[in-house]
Amino acid sequence: MAADLILGPVVDATVSRVIVAASGQINLIWGWKADLKRFRLIMKMLGDVLQDADEKHVTGHPRLQAWLEELRAVADEADDMLEDVAYHNLRRRVAFPKSFWKKVSYLFTPSNHHPLVFRLRMANKVRNLNIHLADICEWATRLGLQYKFANTSVPMPIVNQQTHSFLSSIDPSLQVIGRDEDVHQIVSMLTDDDSSNGEALSVISIWGMPGLGKTTLAKAVYATDKIQNYFGKNKMWVFVSVNFDVQKILGEMLESLTKAPTTIENRDTLLQKIKEELEKEEKSYFLILDDVWNENSRKWDELRNCLLSISKKPRNRVVVTTRSKKVALTMGTLSKHMYPLKQLEDNECWRIIKGKAFGKCTIPLGLEGIGERIGAKCGGSPLVAAVIGGTLCNKRDTNEWLSIERKMDALSSLEDQDSSILHTLQLSFDQLPKLALKQCFAFCSIFPRAFVMKRDVLVQLWMAEGYLQPSKGNSMEDMGTKYFNDLLSYSLFQEEERDDFGNVESCKLHDLIYDLAESVSRFDMVIFIRGSGTNVSGAGSNVPIYDEVQHLNLTHGVPTNLGDVAPKLCTLFSSNGFPCRMGTTKFKRLRVLNFCDASDAKQLPTCFDNSKSLRYLDISRTEMEELPKFVTKLYNLQTFRFMDCTSLKMPPRGIGDLINLRHIYFNDEERMPANLGRLTNLQTLPLFFVGTTKGRKIEELGSLRGLKGRLEICKLDLVKGKSEAEKAKLHEKAVDVLELCWSEGGSRENLDEDVLEGLTPHSNIRILSTEGYGGRNLASWMSKSSEELFLLNNLVDLKIRSCRMLYRISGISWFSSLQRLSVEWCDELTSLGDGEEAVLTSMSLKKLSIYGCDKLERFLVNGFSSLEELNIEHCKAIKSIGGSLSSSTCLKQLYLQSCPKLESIPSLEGLVSLKIITIQYCDGFKRLPSGLSSCAALEELEMWSCFNLVSIPEELKQLRSLVKLIFWNCPKLRRFPEEILDGLVSLKRLELGPFLEELEEFPNLSSIHASLEELILYGWKKLTHLPQIQHLTALKDLRIYDFSGMESLPDWFNNLSSLHRVEIWSCPDKLKEKCTKGSGPDWHKISHVPYIRIDGEFIQFQSKY
Repeated sequence: MAADLILGPVVDATVSRVIVAASGQINLIWGWKADLKRFRLIMKMLGDVLQDADEKHVTGHPRLQAWLEELRAVADEADDMLEDVAYHNLRRRVAFPKSFWKKVSYLFTPSNHHPLVFRLRMANKVRNLNIHLADICEWATRLGLQYKFANTSVPMPIVNQQTHSFLSSIDPSLQVIGRDEDVHQIVSMLTDDDSSNGEALSVISIWGMPGLGKTTLAKAVYATDKIQNYFGKNKMWVFVSVNFDVQKILGEMLESLTKAPTTIENRDTLLQKIKEELEKEEKSYFLILDDVWNENSRKWDELRNCLLSISKKPRNRVVVTTRSKKVALTMGTLSKHMYPLKQLEDNECWRIIKGKAFGKCTIPLGLEGIGERIGAKCGGSPLVAAVIGGTLCNKRDTNEWLSIERKMDALSSLEDQDSSILHTLQLSFDQLPKLALKQCFAFCSIFPRAFVMKRDVLVQLWMAEGYLQPSKGNSMEDMGTKYFNDLLSYSLFQEEERDDFGNVESCKLHDLIYDLAESVSRFDMVIFIRGSGTNVSGAGSNVPIYDEVQHLNLTHGVPTNLGDVAPKLCTLFSSNGFPCRMGTTKFKRLRVLNFCDASDAKQLPTCFDNSKSLRYLDISRTEMEELPKFVTKLYNLQTFRFMDCTSLKMPPRGIGDLINLRHIYFNDEERMPANLGRLTNLQTLPLFFVGTTKGRKIEELGSLRGLKGRLEICKLDLVKGKSEAEKAKLHEKAVDVLELCWSEGGSRENLDEDVLEGLTPHSNIRILSTEGYGGRNLASWMSKSSEELFLLNNLVDLKIRSCRMLYRISGISWFSSLQRLSVEWCDELTSLGDGEEAVLTSMSLKKLSIYGCDKLERFLVNGFSSLEELNIEHCKAIKSIGGSLSSSTCLKQLYLQSCPKLESIPSLEGLVSLKIITIQYCDGFKRLPSGLSSCAALEELEMWSCFNLVSIPEELKQLRSLVKLIFWNCPKLRRFPEEILDGLVSLKRLELGPFLEELEEFPNLSSIHASLEELILYGWKKLTHLPQIQHLTALKDLRIYDFSGMESLPDWFNNLSSLHRVEIWSCPDKLKEKCTKGSGPDWHKISHVPYIRIDGEFIQFQSKY
């Protein structure tokens, strides 16, 4: 029965689409308005009947299926008819845009396309449809169906829909309930060096039934500070699933490290690249293999050998999540590293339900007891609890809660627990308040399992399929975004990424939720995979698919009966191009065509030339060289994507005829279509290159009043002045991310200022970037003297980059919402701030970055009460940062680099949130900033290559939270006060030297706490021995550089019993000889260390390490 659940929503989507289309076409069918009005009325009545049909269909009516199928057939026929009418109208609007030519066209239009002939033919179809619909209405009455008027104001989830604040550091998906102890135990396993039993690669397996939160737990572990400190950036996450493809896993490991896609196919090259990335940090690596199903030990051995080859470091860790204990054993998991995940307690399930259903609101009287009983029926599954909580979040009536409880009672009697969970999730699907919402959810099964779905892409696909209709001033895109957020609130979507404004921009389906989406759409949606298939019984590369399928994803292979089902298809995805043997097959109903990443696709076949209903076309990352002319006749097209089409020549000249286009995506100048100004429905245009020829000037933007989202305008140096810039009418466009780019070079100072003045943006703008601007002053709209007139009150992020002639930036205090300010490569900048003293003030600013401003000598800071991060880099002339940071109690990171003349910064007194201080290559620093002793939260202090630093204050000893301390290459330091070390009780990593070369010995380190784990010492020529560190019994990593006079290791060296790694660089040959493995006189002092390297040569590397 689950397979039939989606038929109601499918029919509803078609009926709704037909109703809207009919409303818009009444005036087109001249002489037959009455018939079309009657047609629309009957369709609306049937839409209301569908509400009742959906409820009865769920409970199972034997004859209702046939009625729905008949209604679907008629609705499809009506849809085709109205599509023809709409296309005919669009074609005429393009061909004869002026009213005079519309009249003249009557005389010269071929008979088969003549408006009168066409309208008569369509009117006859409407009359026949009305007769058929009357029979269907009578049939509905006999079935006992009633008119349940669709309630367009059905309450949707009201909890947890607010977006997170900009730059939020909290990921709500990691706030797991009832798993604190699990997180603690697994982190301990990963960071306990004794638990690995000397293995170079140890595997920990989290296993248990589906829906227990194995992946969520792994994410929580992955995000802990302890894991971050232990592995640094050498963390990788790979989703594996059923197909254990070693090459694919290695590729995704590299992508996880670089945060960029890779096309490397050669395995040796791939392994070398991974190795290079891992060697950037002196740490072991941590790999999570999520959702593993592999029970073939040979495949694991193949991957394990690769993993052993990419790192010589000890203590590498792999975490596997799996449903099967057998899989865990196959992956070489030791018994002590097996972690069977238990079910949650009933009260913990109730906590999840309560949080989803009510948030922080008060629970209505009488619901708590019912909720506790429902929590006890969730089978200890956090996924079930979250989905049920989402289902209940718009229900406040006791009877509704009791109804859910009764249904869960019936499901809990099922013997198969997996089946019980799936049926419970199906119950939540049944409770979705809108049929269209059900259809939107079911459509997601067109994507492969665990596919990351981008919000904008998903909304545009829903829109193309006709699932979204404008309502009460909301556009189709607005409704799609609302549905996306609703499905998130119901926990049917899992959040993956957020955008700069805290809005969820991508999601995926949990494995069980994907099973649900499959089950409710299996006869409508097919993913065709060679050798194994989704929604295809016994799938192979040469098998047929269901005749009624409407949505098809050709992942690999082609079904034998594709030609038969093609005319009915609404959706076609293909990542392997398209077979050319289709002959005369036509895809008349096709609404979505997605060839994205089909590297074999060289052309767009002619079998799509009659796809008049096409609304979504994506040929991104294909090898197509040119587009056929029929693309310019796809007048219904709403979304057109052709990103990274490096072989594609300039698009056909007629792209401007696609007057229904709402979203267009390209990313280089050569492929930008001309005459974009004709696309007056356009909402998305991420990129525009200004040209000098007609159809490419900036005035093309003027008529695009509906533009939203992000807009980058390049080559603004080709705009001739303010009046020409004003033709873009940016102030009319609700763009929230605006990037203004000039080509660098040439002298256009005054002209650039005029152009910028004419580019006044909309007041809704959130992110503004200027690059290559040649003016000395910013535009007046960026620094109004009156708050009432200031346009940029909503601005959150301001970037000013490569503005070589800009000499002053002021008015920052007016930006009441500004959270990030970045100023880079402004060579002439001498003043940053307001007034004669150039005081930089902001109550809202969270991050300030100044980079490469060579003439900026000083600036004053004041009132930065929200500042969290301050970065100043490569400013050659800056001597001081004045003012006060006393109000910056939120400051967490201070980073100063390559500012050779910088001598002082404000006192750090009272900065109780400061965690990281890094000062590098700042020769002017003679002493550390004052007030350090009050920075109680400080965890990292790094001083690199500060050549004039002469002293270290004793107040450092009060930094009891300090974990990492580095004083490297500060050659004028005479001493390192040993009393400092005595107070650093949390210190784990210490990096010191070289100091003043006149010193005869290295400073005394005997007061370091024995808990130190990593020590790096840089010496100089005079040094003949190491400082006394034999008390460091917890030390794991010791690296020694440039102790040029040291010819042997101290006798106490083997007291360092916890050492896992020793590296010695630039040492005398005698020392290297004495450490010869097995025979050297000093060998016995270091033989217990698994990893030994001297001057780059491995002396010992235990294979199991």
